[in-house]
Amino acid sequence: MSRTKKDEDLFAEIKEETVVEETKAEEKPAKPIKKVKAESKFSNNDMIACKSVTSGGLNFIGYSGTKYRFEGYGNIEYISYEDLRREAQSANPTNYLFYPRFVVEDPDFVEEFPKLEEFYSKFYEGDFEDIIDMPNEQMKEAIAKLPNGCKECVKGIVATKIDDGSLDSVAKIKALDGIFGTNMLLMLANN
Repeated sequence: MSRTKKDEDLFAEIKEETVVEETKAEEKPAKPIKKVKAESKFSNNDMIACKSVTSGGLNFIGYSGTKYRFEGYGNIEYISYEDLRREAQSANPTNYLFYPRFVVEDPDFVEEFPKLEEFYSKFYEGDFEDIIDMPNEQMKEAIAKLPNGCKECVKGIVATKIDDGSLDSVAKIKALDGIFGTNMLLMLANN
Protein backbone atom coordinates (compact mmCIF):
# COMPACT_ATOMS: atom_id res chain seq x y z
CA MET A 1 0.00 0.00 0.00
CA SER A 2 1.42 3.30 -1.02
CA ARG A 3 0.90 6.55 0.75
CA THR A 4 -0.99 9.32 -0.88
CA LYS A 5 -0.59 13.05 -0.48
CA LYS A 6 -3.67 13.04 1.77
CA ASP A 7 -2.20 10.30 3.97
CA GLU A 8 1.07 12.13 4.33
CA ASP A 9 -0.69 15.38 5.31
CA LEU A 10 -2.74 13.51 7.92
CA PHE A 11 0.39 11.78 9.19
CA ALA A 12 2.16 15.14 9.47
CA GLU A 13 -0.76 16.60 11.47
CA ILE A 14 -0.72 13.71 13.89
CA LYS A 15 3.02 14.05 14.22
CA GLU A 16 2.70 17.76 15.05
CA GLU A 17 0.01 17.14 17.65
CA THR A 18 1.99 14.48 19.45
CA VAL A 19 3.41 16.02 22.57
CA VAL A 20 6.54 14.53 23.89
CA GLU A 21 6.85 14.94 27.66
CA GLU A 22 10.19 14.70 29.26
CA THR A 23 10.14 12.72 32.41
CA LYS A 24 12.55 13.79 35.06
CA ALA A 25 13.73 11.33 37.61
CA GLU A 26 12.18 12.11 40.95
CA GLU A 27 14.68 13.58 43.30
CA LYS A 28 14.88 11.32 46.29
CA PRO A 29 16.47 12.51 49.49
CA ALA A 30 20.05 11.34 49.69
CA LYS A 31 20.59 8.44 51.99
CA PRO A 32 23.08 9.14 54.72
CA ILE A 33 26.43 7.70 53.85
CA LYS A 34 27.51 5.11 56.34
CA LYS A 35 31.02 5.55 57.54
CA VAL A 36 32.87 2.40 56.84
CA LYS A 37 35.35 1.75 59.58
CA ALA A 38 38.82 1.57 58.18
CA GLU A 39 40.41 -1.78 58.48
CA SER A 40 42.57 -2.07 61.55
CA LYS A 41 46.29 -1.50 61.27
CA PHE A 42 46.79 -4.35 63.70
CA SER A 43 46.45 -8.10 63.65
CA ASN A 44 45.01 -9.93 66.66
CA ASN A 45 48.45 -11.03 67.87
CA ASP A 46 50.16 -7.62 67.65
CA MET A 47 51.44 -6.48 71.03
CA ILE A 48 50.60 -2.92 72.06
CA ALA A 49 52.33 -0.89 74.79
CA CYS A 50 50.15 0.03 77.77
CA LYS A 51 51.13 2.03 80.86
CA SER A 52 49.78 1.36 84.34
CA VAL A 53 48.00 4.25 86.03
CA THR A 54 47.44 2.17 89.14
CA SER A 55 49.37 2.66 92.34
CA GLY A 56 50.83 -0.74 93.15
CA GLY A 57 50.71 -3.97 91.18
CA LEU A 58 48.00 -4.78 88.68
CA ASN A 59 46.96 -8.03 87.03
CA PHE A 60 44.88 -8.00 83.86
CA ILE A 61 43.56 -11.23 82.40
CA GLY A 62 42.67 -10.73 78.74
CA TYR A 63 39.76 -12.33 76.94
CA SER A 64 42.25 -14.75 75.41
CA GLY A 65 43.08 -15.97 78.91
CA THR A 66 46.56 -14.39 78.87
CA LYS A 67 47.64 -12.88 82.18
CA TYR A 68 49.43 -9.52 82.06
CA ARG A 69 51.21 -8.13 85.12
CA PHE A 70 52.02 -4.46 85.76
CA GLU A 71 54.48 -4.09 88.64
CA GLY A 72 53.41 -0.56 89.60
CA TYR A 73 52.45 2.92 88.48
CA GLY A 74 54.12 3.87 85.19
CA ASN A 75 55.10 0.27 84.36
CA ILE A 76 54.77 -0.62 80.65
CA GLU A 77 53.29 -3.97 79.67
CA TYR A 78 52.56 -5.24 76.14
CA ILE A 79 49.01 -6.53 75.59
CA SER A 80 47.69 -8.26 72.48
CA TYR A 81 45.51 -6.26 70.10
CA GLU A 82 42.73 -8.83 70.45
CA ASP A 83 42.60 -8.46 74.24
CA LEU A 84 42.72 -4.65 74.04
CA ARG A 85 40.11 -4.50 71.27
CA ARG A 86 37.68 -6.62 73.26
CA GLU A 87 38.34 -4.56 76.39
CA ALA A 88 37.74 -1.32 74.44
CA GLN A 89 34.42 -2.69 73.18
CA SER A 90 33.33 -3.93 76.61
CA ALA A 91 30.08 -2.56 78.00
CA ASN A 92 31.44 -2.79 81.56
CA PRO A 93 31.84 0.85 82.72
CA THR A 94 34.51 -0.04 85.29
CA ASN A 95 36.73 -1.89 82.85
CA TYR A 96 40.47 -1.45 82.76
CA LEU A 97 40.54 1.08 79.89
CA PHE A 98 37.74 3.41 80.96
CA TYR A 99 38.21 3.47 84.73
CA PRO A 100 41.18 3.39 83.83
CA ARG A 101 43.68 1.01 85.37
CA PHE A 102 46.06 1.36 82.44
CA VAL A 103 46.28 3.55 79.33
CA VAL A 104 47.15 2.50 75.79
CA GLU A 105 50.33 4.22 74.61
CA ASP A 106 49.78 3.57 70.89
CA PRO A 107 47.93 6.51 69.24
CA ASP A 108 46.90 4.34 66.25
CA PHE A 109 45.03 1.98 68.56
CA VAL A 110 43.37 4.85 70.44
CA GLU A 111 42.30 6.46 67.15
CA GLU A 112 40.61 3.23 66.12
CA PHE A 113 38.18 3.52 69.05
CA PRO A 114 36.49 6.96 69.10
CA LYS A 115 35.01 6.45 72.59
CA LEU A 116 38.48 5.75 73.95
CA GLU A 117 40.00 8.67 72.05
CA GLU A 118 37.36 11.04 73.45
CA PHE A 119 37.86 9.67 76.97
CA TYR A 120 41.65 10.12 76.83
CA SER A 121 41.32 13.68 75.52
CA LYS A 122 39.57 14.79 78.70
CA PHE A 123 42.17 14.10 81.35
CA TYR A 124 45.69 15.07 82.37
CA GLU A 125 48.30 13.39 80.17
CA GLY A 126 51.42 14.04 82.19
CA ASP A 127 52.94 12.16 85.08
CA PHE A 128 50.51 12.05 87.99
CA GLU A 129 53.37 12.71 90.40
CA ASP A 130 53.73 16.16 88.78
CA ILE A 131 50.17 17.00 89.84
CA ILE A 132 51.21 16.78 93.49
CA ASP A 133 53.94 19.38 92.89
CA MET A 134 51.49 21.92 91.43
CA PRO A 135 50.24 24.88 93.47
CA ASN A 136 47.22 23.74 95.53
CA GLU A 137 44.50 25.43 93.42
CA GLN A 138 45.97 24.16 90.16
CA MET A 139 46.38 20.71 91.75
CA LYS A 140 42.69 20.67 92.77
CA GLU A 141 41.62 21.55 89.22
CA ALA A 142 43.85 18.89 87.67
CA ILE A 143 42.63 16.18 90.06
CA ALA A 144 38.98 17.16 89.51
CA LYS A 145 39.36 16.42 85.78
CA LEU A 146 40.78 12.94 86.36
CA PRO A 147 38.63 9.82 85.97
CA ASN A 148 38.08 7.78 89.13
CA GLY A 149 40.81 5.23 88.46
CA CYS A 150 43.40 7.99 88.04
CA LYS A 151 42.22 9.74 91.22
CA GLU A 152 42.78 6.48 93.08
CA CYS A 153 46.26 6.31 91.62
CA VAL A 154 47.12 9.86 92.73
CA LYS A 155 45.78 9.03 96.19
CA GLY A 156 48.06 5.98 96.32
CA ILE A 157 51.07 8.02 95.14
CA VAL A 158 50.38 10.60 97.87
CA ALA A 159 50.15 7.90 100.54
CA THR A 160 53.46 6.39 99.37
CA LYS A 161 55.16 9.81 99.37
CA ILE A 162 53.92 10.57 102.90
CA ASP A 163 55.04 7.14 104.07
CA ASP A 164 58.55 7.44 102.57
CA GLY A 165 58.90 11.05 103.81
CA SER A 166 59.11 12.71 100.39
CA LEU A 167 55.84 14.59 101.00
CA ASP A 168 55.73 16.34 104.35
CA SER A 169 54.01 19.66 103.64
CA VAL A 170 51.09 19.94 106.06
CA ALA A 171 49.35 22.49 103.79
CA LYS A 172 49.69 20.22 100.75
CA ILE A 173 48.47 17.14 102.65
CA LYS A 174 45.48 19.07 104.07
CA ALA A 175 44.59 20.22 100.55
CA LEU A 176 44.80 16.62 99.31
CA ASP A 177 42.71 15.38 102.25
CA GLY A 178 40.08 17.96 101.29
CA ILE A 179 40.08 16.77 97.67
CA PHE A 180 39.92 13.06 98.44
CA GLY A 181 37.93 13.12 101.70
CA THR A 182 40.76 11.30 103.48
CA ASN A 183 42.80 11.74 106.67
CA MET A 184 46.30 11.25 105.25
CA LEU A 185 47.61 13.95 107.58
CA LEU A 186 47.42 11.28 110.29
CA MET A 187 50.02 9.28 108.36
CA LEU A 188 52.41 12.22 108.70
CA ALA A 189 51.89 12.26 112.45
CA ASN A 190 52.66 8.53 112.63
CA ASN A 191 55.98 8.86 110.74
